[in-house]
Amino acid sequence: MNRRTKYVILPLLAVVTGFSVYRIFYHPDDSRVLRPSDTVISARDLTDAYDNGEGHADSLFLDKTISVRGIVEKVDRNESGRYVATLIGHYPGKTAVECILDSLYTVDPPDLKSGDRVAIRGKCAGRWIDVVMTQCVVER
Repeated sequence: MNRRTKYVILPLLAVVTGFSVYRIFYHPDDSRVLRPSDTVISARDLTDAYDNGEGHADSLFLDKTISVRGIVEKVDRNESGRYVATLIGHYPGKTAVECILDSLYTVDPPDLKSGDRVAIRGKCAGRWIDVVMTQCVVER
């Protein structure tokens, strides 16, 4: 193998190998990809499920894409600056579903008002029933 071929083939081989290893071990965050919901549930039923047994509810909903339907109690910003839509749970004022708007969409506040009926799709984050919201449909 002549010198010129060696200086072209070896770096090319190193780049291809590096790219292959990168694709095998690195899985980009696909949480913003809109997927069909694994479960459609009301905010009341979701809060009941967590109030009745956190472990069982986690097995059903945790890290799954869910669509939560309910009535907006309030829309605020949390301490990290993200918008949070709170849906009324089974016992208003006690339990609620907090839907955190994905950081990709925090430039403008969501077009939600207290009393709006909504369907919010996102990934369930557990006990505090946080849903990282990727899609919100207002049912006016």
